[in-house]
Formats: sequence, structure tokens, C-alpha cells
Amino acid sequence: MRKQQKTSPGPVWMKPANASFRDPGTQVFFSEGEVYRAIRAAGLSHYRAFMQGGLYDFLAKDGLIVTHEEMPSSGEVVIKPQRVPFISYPYEWCFSALKTAALNTLAIQKLCLDHHMTLQDATAFNLQYLDGRWVFIDTGSFHTQEKPQPWGAYRQFCQHFLAPLLLMTYGDGRLLSLFERNLDGIPLDLASRLLPLKAKSRFAVLLHIVMHGKFALKDFERPAAGASESGNFSSASAYGLIDQLQSLVQSLDLKRKETAWTSYETEHTYDTEEFRDKEEFVSKALATLSCQTVWDFGANTGHFSRLAAARAGIAPVAFENDFMTAEAGYRQSLSVRHNRPLHLWMDLTNPTPGRGWADEEWNSLSARGPADMVLALAVVHHLCLGANIPLPRVAGYLRTVARHVVIEFVPKDDPQSQRLLKSRADIYDSYTQENFEAAMQAHFTLIARHAVSRTGRTLYVFKTR
Repeated sequence: MRKQQKTSPGPVWMKPANASFRDPGTQVFFSEGEVYRAIRAAGLSHYRAFMQGGLYDFLAKDGLIVTHEEMPSSGEVVIKPQRVPFISYPYEWCFSALKTAALNTLAIQKLCLDHHMTLQDATAFNLQYLDGRWVFIDTGSFHTQEKPQPWGAYRQFCQHFLAPLLLMTYGDGRLLSLFERNLDGIPLDLASRLLPLKAKSRFAVLLHIVMHGKFALKDFERPAAGASESGNFSSASAYGLIDQLQSLVQSLDLKRKETAWTSYETEHTYDTEEFRDKEEFVSKALATLSCQTVWDFGANTGHFSRLAAARAGIAPVAFENDFMTAEAGYRQSLSVRHNRPLHLWMDLTNPTPGRGWADEEWNSLSARGPADMVLALAVVHHLCLGANIPLPRVAGYLRTVARHVVIEFVPKDDPQSQRLLKSRADIYDSYTQENFEAAMQAHFTLIARHAVSRTGRTLYVFKTR
């Protein structure tokens, strides 16, 4: 399955990835838009066992791991993984995305046991969205294991996956935001305090969260199930742990509830013909500009993200501030067969900043751009009238994250704008179509403009200067 390249990635050593410095066994590098991973001496024997023992082939066949090819290199082994078009972080995901990533991690660990190996890491950051699937990207995380042992990444799995999933199931989806403050996963003692008695009365939750959290506070690990006083650990116990975790995760689900925005996409002021006109305008822009990366700001349940996905070669990312609406969009997009959009939970007035060591380990949203195209449909009035962001600042930010923008101006007297102004004083004299166009043309060149509704909504295509 591995192909040979003609040249060695010499320049790769010049730019190590900011998020790849903790593992002495491997190191990720970038060169000319491509990603490479060097397998160091400390990880070489594990990598060879991973490749030669058949585990890589099993995982690749099942679509559970990013595939790679080995590169000719002197000294260290260098591999070139398939490039993930957009790196996302678990505190941006929907509930269903985190659940799927959790189940994939457990499925991978079970296959590891079949091949006398183990996942050294169970961090959610090792899963990424590629071709509509959540795949494991850390090739260096697979280590040999001569005999059954307690899973070293068990606590990390509980903190990264189980704790947030339980909090969202029994509490509120927005509790996922605790993950952003706790990059090594939500502390188990904190999760235990926040979970209701109904959750903690379940034996599996009591075992994996409550009791596990108490032992973690004491900096003491309880002997794993199946371990005897002599330190032996049975193969049945190793598989049993994974089976129990799989059963618990599979049983969790997010309570469906309506918010102010879950039905917003179907409550627009367009009639059928006007909405079709809007779709045609966006489709023409996508076709004319031949974009590969498309970010959909204020995507709601992702109708226009799926419209973009219908074009070959496009990998849409849909950003939505309302957690339940983002979750609904994620589930709706499961029906898309190709270029399935990635739905993320994000507030555009407070987009993801740089996180981790030196604020550089995990990139801000801006650092992950610019996108070839940003769709900003029915979002400007929310930013300006709902969040008091001046038009010049909206335009300036779009300039940093987009090469092209398809954007909609919604006038102040539109019913949806009036909805935003219903409970606040109208202090927005500068919110006019003339000022909007001036703000955008300070950073962009106007390509197309089209009035699209009887309420005065207008669509634009802009290109950065």
C-alpha cells in the first residue's frame, strides 16, 4: 500500500509543526504545503511492528487511520500522510462528532489488542475529519505490547471522550466548552461533581468517572480489573474494558431541544422562487471561482454547505454558534455521500484563539485560513445589529480569512433584522447598504451583485485585493 517517491523531502526539517514536540518517537513537519512525519529511533521498532504486523492494513481498510506513503530518506524513516484539509479541535465539535471519534478510538484499540499492540495516546486531538470520516492521524501512537497490560491511555480516554459526552448527555451540550479550558480533557473529579445522581447511579459511570476520578485525585491507580497481586493482567480484562466503554459510549445521546435558532433556516423571509434564485447565485459563484476550501459562516443547519459539497473537490466547513443547530446540521449532513461537510460549533464574535504551549500548539481559526471562499449568508446583520460589530471590522476580519467572499446584506427593515432590534435601542444609523459596500470594497474587489428578495436583501461576490 506504500508508494515510493522520487525525491526526499529535504526542506521538511525547516518547519516543525507547533503541535508535535511532546513525543520523542515521532515529529511532524511541513514543507511546501505537504505534511511529513519523521519516525525517530525511539519509535522505529514500534512503527515497524505496526506496518509489518498487518495492523496498519486493517485500520486503513476500515477507514480508521490516515493512510501514508514512505519517503526515501537517509537515517530516520519519513512518511507522508494524506493531508487533512482542515484541522479541527474537539472543543469545536458537535456531540455526534465526539461520540463517533470516541467509538473509532475504541475500535482502534481493540484491533491493537488483536495485533499485540496498544494505543499509547487516546487524546481526541488525534482524530480528524477526512473524506467524511473521523480518522486517527498519529502513526507514532501505536506501540508493541508483548503481553496483556492495563490500557495506559485509559484515563486520557475518559477525560477526552467519556466525561464530555456524559456531561452533554445528562446536562447541556454547551458544557463541551469546559474542554477548551482543559486541553488534556475534562478532569474526572469535576465531571463527577457536575453529573446528576441519575448518571452516577449507572455502574459504568460510577466506575469510569466517579471512582476513577477519586483515585486520580489521590494520584493512585487502582489495580485494573483482572490484575492479580502478582501483577498479571488477563487478555479477557483488556478486551472487557474496551467492550464496557463501547457499550457506555454507544448508549449516550444528546437530548433534542428547540432553541431560538434551530428552525431559523426555514423561517427566512424568502419565498420559494427567491430562495431558488439565491441558491443559483451561490452555485454560480462556486462554479466560476473553482474553490477547494469553503467556510460557511453562520451556517445554521448547513443547507449552503451541502450545496457547496455537491461540487467535486470542495471540502466545506460549516460554522454555527448555536450548539443544537450545529448538531442538527451535522446529523443532516450524514446523508451526503461525497464531500460531506464538517459542522463545527463556533461563535464568530469569539472565534477559537491559539491554544496550548505559547498559544501556538493549537492554531486559531485565522491561522487555519485563509479559505478559498467564505460564505457569509444572512450573518452580517447578526454581527452588526446583534453583537455591535461595526461594518468596517466585519470586512477587515473577512479579509484575513478569505480569498473570496459570497456575502449577503440584510437591510435594517427586513423582518429578521427587526427581530434582532426588538429588545434593544436602534443605535445603528451607520448600518446601511452604502456603508456596507464601502467597508467591503476597502479590502475586496466587487465581482458580482444581485438583489435577491422583495425585502431588499442583496447578494455579493468579492475577491481580495
